[in-house]
Amino acid sequence: MKHWPLAIKIWVVFASLLLCIFLIVSMVLPTLLKNFFTEQTYAMIRDSQQQLTFVQAIVGVGKEGVGLKLREDDSMEIAMPLSTDQAASNDDSTTGHFEKVQPTGYMGGPAIGHLLLVEGKAYFLNRDRGLPDTLTRRLEQEAAEQVKEVETNSVKVEGQTLFYSISKTINGGSGVLISYAWAEYRNEMVGTMFRNLLLLLIVLLLLSSIPCIWLARYLSSPLTRMERQVKRLSEGNWHEPFESGRRDEIGRLSHAFDEMRQRLLRQDETQQVLLQNISHELKTPVMIIRNYAQSIIDGIYPRGSLEGSVDTIVQETDRLMERVYELLSLSRLQYVFSREVPHQWFNVDDVVQDTVERLRFRRPEIHWVVEPSSWRIHGNVDQWKIVFENLLDNQIRYARHQISITASVDASQVRCIEIRNDGPQLEAALLKGLFEPYRTGANGQFGLGLSIVRQIVNSNGAQIEVSNEESGVIFRLVLSKEDRE
Repeated sequence: MKHWPLAIKIWVVFASLLLCIFLIVSMVLPTLLKNFFTEQTYAMIRDSQQQLTFVQAIVGVGKEGVGLKLREDDSMEIAMPLSTDQAASNDDSTTGHFEKVQPTGYMGGPAIGHLLLVEGKAYFLNRDRGLPDTLTRRLEQEAAEQVKEVETNSVKVEGQTLFYSISKTINGGSGVLISYAWAEYRNEMVGTMFRNLLLLLIVLLLLSSIPCIWLARYLSSPLTRMERQVKRLSEGNWHEPFESGRRDEIGRLSHAFDEMRQRLLRQDETQQVLLQNISHELKTPVMIIRNYAQSIIDGIYPRGSLEGSVDTIVQETDRLMERVYELLSLSRLQYVFSREVPHQWFNVDDVVQDTVERLRFRRPEIHWVVEPSSWRIHGNVDQWKIVFENLLDNQIRYARHQISITASVDASQVRCIEIRNDGPQLEAALLKGLFEPYRTGANGQFGLGLSIVRQIVNSNGAQIEVSNEESGVIFRLVLSKEDRE
């Protein structure tokens, strides 16, 4: 799926969500619908019984009997003896009063039938009896055993369900009305609901492709544009900015790419200047060494003596080795830093004191204030020697009269080593990118040393900071809390 187009992924997720909802509904809905329509069927049966309450008048005639006649339109004529007042006003008192009844169910609802039990006789108030004789006898027996006035129940007949209601409220209980309806209505309604739900799901799946395609294009268009820009960036074309005009995650990603582009552009420009500086830095001592060596071979001593001339060659060789060492150190740290180096506990004061003693001779006039704490930290001693060598070399280059090394602990028990010099303050632009590789300093020397310092410090979980003070510049080494014995 990870190789599919974004539009297909969005549509699959949306379709899967709809399918999960449909499956959950399909497991729960049948029970809910069956219960609902069962109650509705019982309610319709009871309402139909209430419409036939006039049967009480039929039962009230007692032993004189009931006359029943079914018409062609499924209506029922029920013959009822006239009362005394009605007989006096009628010439033929033996002629019964006829009522017309429609025993059918609700329009659009289940077909409801009625079974009337009067004086041990059963009368179906519908043309099609629809009930087997065994079921009719069972209903008669159940009605005889019923205690409550009205009860509802259901029974399965040859795989089909019959809902019925037995009412013994006819003329105080001397008559029984049984109203019933088959479960086809309920089953048809449940099936109809499922078919509609399935149809709705299919329509939603088809319609969802439209917003899915739009959303995929809305999301993928800036990504596609950034992909083209990144390809151009990999080919060295770093001048086209990343502009998305958005503030969401894609906009932030575009902004991050643009920051990377600007940084690469600055680094490329710096590297171009660096190549010129390196060519000059390396070419000059090489030419001096060659000229002095050739002069000595010819018997000429540019410094007046053999020792002075050889001393100049040694100085230029040291200068050349220093530049080569910085380049090799940076390359080694960038490509081999991921390898494990042996770590051990050591006293940071010993490393600082040893570094100061080795570098003090470069400028004997500088006053040193060395007050580090005797902290023990866990790390690689050789790497930390490189850190203090490069930092103190930077201090010696810019200090006027004094360099101080002190230690402090803040309120949160964070240990910090502070290295100060009373040299000129750093410009804001230089201060911001002082630890970037190939950064050229104030006197024109490229700052590989500080870039190496930051890589070593960060790899050991510590931090390096620099800021201006009224009397000069301060470097802060914030040690990791884990570097405690």
